[in-house]
Amino acid sequence: MVSLILKNTTVLNDENPSCQKNIFIEEDKIESISVEKKVNAEIAIGFPSEVIAFPGLVNSHEHLALNTHPIHKNKQYSDYVEWSLDDFEATIKEIESIPFELRYAWGVLKNVLHGFTTIFQHDIYLKNYQTPIADVVIDTMTIHSLRFDKKWKLKAMFPTRKKKIIHLGEGTSALAKTEPARFLKFCIQPKNMLAVHAISLTKNDAAKFGGVIWCPNSNIHLYGETAQISELKKVAPILFGTDSTVSSDWDLWQHVRQARKLKQLSDVELFESMTKTPANLFGFSEKGTLETGKMADIVIARKQDKNAVNAFYKVTSKDILLIVKTGKIIYYDESLQEQVMKFVDKQQFEAINIQNEVKYICFGVKKLTAQLKKYYPDFTYDSFFNIIDS
Repeated sequence: MVSLILKNTTVLNDENPSCQKNIFIEEDKIESISVEKKVNAEIAIGFPSEVIAFPGLVNSHEHLALNTHPIHKNKQYSDYVEWSLDDFEATIKEIESIPFELRYAWGVLKNVLHGFTTIFQHDIYLKNYQTPIADVVIDTMTIHSLRFDKKWKLKAMFPTRKKKIIHLGEGTSALAKTEPARFLKFCIQPKNMLAVHAISLTKNDAAKFGGVIWCPNSNIHLYGETAQISELKKVAPILFGTDSTVSSDWDLWQHVRQARKLKQLSDVELFESMTKTPANLFGFSEKGTLETGKMADIVIARKQDKNAVNAFYKVTSKDILLIVKTGKIIYYDESLQEQVMKFVDKQQFEAINIQNEVKYICFGVKKLTAQLKKYYPDFTYDSFFNIIDS
C-alpha cells in the first residue's frame, strides 16, 4: 500500500523531464512514477514552487573525520607527499583532539545537507555506526597510498571480491607519475581497483583499472590541476568524490559546479558519476535512479531553471526542500511543515537555518556541535548554518 506521494515533481533521470509526475512510495521503495492526477491527499506532499527530483547522491570518496577544519595549504604542491610534509602538525593535533566518532558524524551531516545520502568512507571507519540519514559504505578495501600505507603491496596482491580503492597519481611530480606503473606490478586484480585523484594517470594505465574517482575541487586547491577525465572516461568509469574540508570546500554544490565548468564530462556523465555509475559499479542495484522498484532515496529541490538539467546544476543547500531516505522523510523545509507532520515524529527533528531558510533534520545537531566545541573550542560552523533553539 502506498504510504507517501510526492506531487508534481520533474524527475531528473526521466525520459521526459519536462513533464511533472507524482512519485508513489510504498514502505522503502518507489511503487510507481506517473502523471496520475488523482492522488490521495491524506498521504501526499505538494510543493510551493516547481521542483526537481533526483536520487540521493553518492559521494564515492570522503574522509568523514577530516571535516572540522578548513583547507590547509600554504601553496600549491607537486604531490600529496609534499603537502603532507608541510607545516601541518598543529592542525593535526587539533583534529585528533576531537574524538573520531564526533568528527565522523560531522562529516556525515555535511554530506546530507548537500543531498549526498550514500558515502564511501576512506581509511578508518566505524563498523557499527548507524544513522537514519545516510548509508556509510565500508565494504571496500582501502589502500591509503604507496607512500603512507606500509601494507600496500600485500593489499594489492590480496585476492578479494571487494572493490579496492587507493589514492594514486595524486600530483604532478615525477613521483606521482611513476606510481601507477609501480602499483600495477603488484596488483593482481586491477579491474577490481579504483584510483582516486589520478591526476598523473595516463589513458593506457586507466584502462587497466576498474574506475577512477574524480575529486576536482580538492585537486585544484592543492595542485592547481586535476585529472584528464575527458580522456580517462573513454577507458574507465568515472565516479565523483569530494575528499574533505582540509583539502576542499565545505559546499559540495560548489564542487559539482566547478566540475561542470571544467567540461571534462557531459552534464549527463557528471550527474551519473554521482548516481547511476557508482550504483552499478558497486552493485547497489536498488540505488542510482528513480524508477519503479528502486529504493526511495530521493532529494527534492527547487527548480531554478526551466531546463531540468540546468536546474540541477543550480541547486544550493538552501534549495533542498525534502530528503527521503529508504522511504522515510529525514529532512524538510519549513514551508512543508504542516504537510510533513503526519509522516514524522517532530521530536526527532532539529531546526537549522541555512542562508535565512529554516530546515528540519532528523539528527542531533545541537548535541554534536556542543560536543565538538567541548573538545575544540575554536570549532565554528556559523558560515555553513545556524542552529535554531526550539
